[in-house]
Amino acid sequence: MIAFRSRQYTHQNPLARWVLIGTALLCATLFAAGGMWSDPEQSAAAWWMGAITLAAIVSLLWLPLTIAVDATHVRVSLAGVVKKAIALDDVVSAERRSYRPMKDFGGWGWKWSHRLPNSVAYSVRGDTAVVLTVRGGGQVYLGVADEAGLLAALGPRVAA
Repeated sequence: MIAFRSRQYTHQNPLARWVLIGTALLCATLFAAGGMWSDPEQSAAAWWMGAITLAAIVSLLWLPLTIAVDATHVRVSLAGVVKKAIALDDVVSAERRSYRPMKDFGGWGWKWSHRLPNSVAYSVRGDTAVVLTVRGGGQVYLGVADEAGLLAALGPRVAA
């Protein structure tokens, strides 16, 4: 049984949205200016390469971050590729905390901290997170829209 579930997408982060849209427009401009109109054989290949590149960039806007709490684990999935299961028995504490994603982790996504020892973040937007302190001193930053809901779901399940 799932006690909590949150799904957020990259396009919900205004900075990521504008960077990806700007990149897509730059690629479109470069492909158009790069001779897509001259030689018919090269033009068809350039159009296909341009379309594939733009589709790949635009698809990055819909990368989902899913965080779920069940009876035994906190489960994190980033685009279904990066998956992490944290046993609730290993969670020492959970708290809401403000942080600086760019300075502390180098941005959003699945990031290890270069400033905070033994810390990893899973987030797509914002500057607050639910921070799980796990046995051994590591910390996991979970960026969710409903932090109160996540803390409420973790409350009775976290070993104290």
